[in-house]
Amino acid sequence: MRFRLALALLSGRVIGAAARLSGRGGGTALPGLAANRLYPALLPEMTSRIPEGVILVSGTNGKTTTSRLLALMLTSGGKRVLHNRTGSNLIRGIAATIVASSHLDGRPIGDVGLFETDEAVLPGLLRQVRPRVVVLNNLFRDQLDRYGELDSLYRSWEQAVSALDPAVHLVVNADDPALARLGELAPGAVTYFGVHSPELALAELPHAADSGACPRCTKPLVYSAVYVSHLGEYHCSNCGFSRPQPDVLATEITLHGTTHTELTLRGLYGEHRLRMNVPGIYNVYNGLAATAAAYQAGVPWEAVERGYSGFSAAFGRFERIHTEGRSVVLALVKNPVGCNEVLRMLSSEPSHEPLLIVINDQTADGRDVSWLWDADFELLATMEGRIITSGLRAADMAVRLKYAGIDAAKIQVEERIPAALRRAMEATSVGGTLRVMPTYTAMLALRAHMGELGWVEPYWEE
Repeated sequence: MRFRLALALLSGRVIGAAARLSGRGGGTALPGLAANRLYPALLPEMTSRIPEGVILVSGTNGKTTTSRLLALMLTSGGKRVLHNRTGSNLIRGIAATIVASSHLDGRPIGDVGLFETDEAVLPGLLRQVRPRVVVLNNLFRDQLDRYGELDSLYRSWEQAVSALDPAVHLVVNADDPALARLGELAPGAVTYFGVHSPELALAELPHAADSGACPRCTKPLVYSAVYVSHLGEYHCSNCGFSRPQPDVLATEITLHGTTHTELTLRGLYGEHRLRMNVPGIYNVYNGLAATAAAYQAGVPWEAVERGYSGFSAAFGRFERIHTEGRSVVLALVKNPVGCNEVLRMLSSEPSHEPLLIVINDQTADGRDVSWLWDADFELLATMEGRIITSGLRAADMAVRLKYAGIDAAKIQVEERIPAALRRAMEATSVGGTLRVMPTYTAMLALRAHMGELGWVEPYWEE
């Protein structure tokens, strides 16, 4: 058995090195796929050997940002972290991380495992791995052609959470009613996080909200504050279900456009005023999730604070690139909720500079792009700069913009991503900022081209 494990680890490493040398990627998935086939017990056996256990982070939006911030907190606290930093979050990606971070005799190189986990993969992973902490960030409608309806994904989470070992600690977004219900069903301890900042609340549930129904009795919930989609402060007047009291709470939130956010953090670590170097209220939720998980991992406040101060946006998540005397901001979009939050931030900062929207429909993006009609592109109607659409579904995006009330004279279509980027850069004034909204594979294509231009390093080397 030891020989087979060593062979699996060695084979994975060789495949990873070959992938990087060939320039076809960072070897973030294929090594894990190969190692798992050679040694199917790789995940349960190797994760059980990690000295301080495993933390899993899952949810529709915010997995990468939450995981990267938490990793910084852990390392600031002196811990060595095994982390799928590139965001390769399927079983094969997690296995590839273990392959790259282990000795050939099967000893993991690290103190704690931190694995961003695809929401559809989480139930299956929990059958193989016994984590110390599971972080549940949110559940939104995502790729319908891949995940199906949200209800089916929720039911699979419900079964997985109910079957958890009581020793597993759950970290849950209290502002997501469905997740709060999962917290009630958890066999072990639960830490809740949430927001209370009424001045930032929306007037009502947005039309793209996935559900306003009570997860216990299905009657409509009553919201006193809505922050993102169906996330907010709520109660059910029929059965008494209500938002749990958060153990970690963000209040007095001040949003500074597309640059940063200030907030007061209250709860497990006391009360502190913080700056997050990423924008938006949804990133506040990511910070709260990371903070709650860090507390359960025994990270002292000083290390948490260093994590916040040293954190910058993950690749493509409001990542800011400086080149040719201009700034380029990449804001990944993949579903109506995330897209609406990006649009909300962009519309809060009036600009004469162009906006580049790059929409692909490959498997990792979701083949079904009908979600574009659920996103509030109407928020761009008052924008003064031109809008360039690109990617495989550039024409579809242009049609959506026209129906959003945007002057057709301001819309330009250029399917070729390199050409669209060049046109957008030429239209951006020196000292100005080009805003880019790409889907996932479009973001990878953009960054690959930027790498060829010498603007960025490959994401697996960052």
